[in-house]
Amino acid sequence: MRSATPSTSRLHHPWWSLVLVAAGAWVLRIAGFFHRGGALGHPVDYDEGVYFSAAALLSHGLLPYRDYFFVHPPGIAVLLAPVAALARGFDAALTFTVVRWLVPGFGALSALLSGRIAQEQWGVRAGVVAALAYAVFPEAAATERGPFLEALLNLTCLAMAWVWLRPGSDVSSWRRDLLAGALLATACAIKLTAGAWVIAMVWALSLAGQGRRALRVVLVAAVVGLLWLGPFFALAPAAMFDGLLRFQLLRPPDGELDVWHRLLAILGEGRTGLSILCVWGLVVALARTRRREAVAERLFSAAWLLTVATFLSSKSYWTQYNAHLAPTMAVLAGLGASVLLRWADTRSRKQAALVTATVMLIALSPLPAAIRSANQRDRFLLTLGHTLRVAVPGDSALCTFEPAWAIAAGRLPGIPKGTPVLVDPYGLMLNDALGTPGRFAHAGAAFEDERSQRTMLPLLARCDYLVLEGRGEWQLSSASERWVQEHFVREGTFWRRATK
Repeated sequence: MRSATPSTSRLHHPWWSLVLVAAGAWVLRIAGFFHRGGALGHPVDYDEGVYFSAAALLSHGLLPYRDYFFVHPPGIAVLLAPVAALARGFDAALTFTVVRWLVPGFGALSALLSGRIAQEQWGVRAGVVAALAYAVFPEAAATERGPFLEALLNLTCLAMAWVWLRPGSDVSSWRRDLLAGALLATACAIKLTAGAWVIAMVWALSLAGQGRRALRVVLVAAVVGLLWLGPFFALAPAAMFDGLLRFQLLRPPDGELDVWHRLLAILGEGRTGLSILCVWGLVVALARTRRREAVAERLFSAAWLLTVATFLSSKSYWTQYNAHLAPTMAVLAGLGASVLLRWADTRSRKQAALVTATVMLIALSPLPAAIRSANQRDRFLLTLGHTLRVAVPGDSALCTFEPAWAIAAGRLPGIPKGTPVLVDPYGLMLNDALGTPGRFAHAGAAFEDERSQRTMLPLLARCDYLVLEGRGEWQLSSASERWVQEHFVREGTFWRRATK
């Protein structure tokens, strides 16, 4: 039976193999920027513009909840703020590019930590497999090219697990629990679904007879969580409650709605082999559940199962959410690989080499999908940004239904001060639709309801220039589109306020 904590020799395994894999993970992620369009020539998601804008606006004194509607905890805005604040003195598009080049480093660190956790728990080969699995995980590689929630969420959860699982004296245990609790609170301050890790941690420690330690970590997390949320809540309690709880509980469904299609996306999407290895690791972890010392197995198996259950039951689901499965799947794949490779060691040298090669190929099997993601190009944003820079005066109110469109033009929503702060038009309009007594079958039906337009139309009335494109046309009702046509004149890709 494995000892209660990783052996001292495992804690002193060299890092070099994991550092090499982490370097490869970084190259895979920045490869998406190796073309003439650079970081802005790789597709930019709606969410990236929302989170970057929220972070950049902090330096202008514009706060989420108080000054604009926001549907996530403030962690992402605060953590990105030191870099995004460069937009106060430099071009917003340039600052966004800097952030996009920074985020792949988070992915490389996550690959390193995935490998180190598995290495310290189950040996060198488990660590290499886990690091490789994370490095080439397609959704993780894609989201770690921009300011998505998942990039920082994964790094924070893995850092928490690495700090917390390391052995030590009672004094160092206290320090590790304090740091783990702070990291756990930070993860929840980035995205509420990190609550799955809180439950997993409590379960993992409870079965080890360490209930007091679990309570200690949770209490620290609660205190740090209050520090994260308290200042924002004090300034705008009702708006924060609406964004974090009411909206998430009552919002209409969006994205992939079929549960079986979601499950297929979770287990498939170009990484079927890795998913099989992960499920094998999950079986091993569950088989060891009753062992007092199997804390890591319980933590990662429970975190994976709870995260999958959250995705399957969520009101909204897009495949980019799968990026948060990368930490648990990578570490479980490392566990599964360690069992297979130990079994292979009992066979002939030729058989052992064959099993080892097969396991490594399975870990790398998602690489083609990750490379296809890196090869995506989209010059629309560059073209639109150039058009808006030329046509829209700097002191005019530019309103866009995707904040990234304004960012490409060197602008931030709400800047100059006094202009409409359209950080998340999608969330704002869906939240307004929740005021109806009935429920909507999907988000598109909510946008057709006139209540969804009640805050947006007064904001559009204060705009000098509009960019609608497909998203704006989807979110505006037929009556609102007629209003735009009556008050604005279309000039190519944007609308200019009609002169009286």
